[in-house]
Amino acid sequence: MRLFSDFKYLLFPTRCFGCRELGYSICSQCRKLWNPHLYKSKILDLAVFSAITYSPVAKNILLSAKEQNIKSADRLVQIALSASLHELFQKHARCAIVPIPSGRSSNRRRGRDFINEMAISVAKDFGVAVLPLLEHQRIIRDQSNLNVAERRENLAMALSVKPAFHRNYSGESVVILDDLVTTGATISEANRALTRGGFKVQAAATACVALRRLK
Repeated sequence: MRLFSDFKYLLFPTRCFGCRELGYSICSQCRKLWNPHLYKSKILDLAVFSAITYSPVAKNILLSAKEQNIKSADRLVQIALSASLHELFQKHARCAIVPIPSGRSSNRRRGRDFINEMAISVAKDFGVAVLPLLEHQRIIRDQSNLNVAERRENLAMALSVKPAFHRNYSGESVVILDDLVTTGATISEANRALTRGGFKVQAAATACVALRRLK
């Protein structure tokens, strides 16, 4: 049995999806870097709770989960999101989670709605509902190479509350969930759309936060 395992490793070597080195799917050093802590930042007056500082390792783990559908990477993202929500719900009453929507093309490419799936997984830990309230009103550009001003322009008025939810949950408290906060443009736009739709946004939670937001 051990011989078969060693032979399989030679044919299909495993690489750490954090640092890409040969070995385990997540090496001990990268696992240490994905150790949840509390990081609190603000987007205007909205508090954002995060668990992991964004780094090249964190980037690779998020991409392994989102783009490669690696289940062990999914689990790491879920652990981080649960840690963020735990801290958030220490400060705010438990309420429904609203995931940031992905674009249709991204969902088709991945074969799933990543953030919505993560929200459903972690919501069970807190006994709260997931409300997929938001949708894109128009096509937005890929944001990976955009600066702060370009991201804000790209997302301005891009989200709205789905018609099916209008006036059905008037005044209900919610929290926003996303995998990463960098400039804050996405969460800011989600907050605007939800507030305009009659919802009370208490705070936001993310798995990772860019260091520049903590300065």
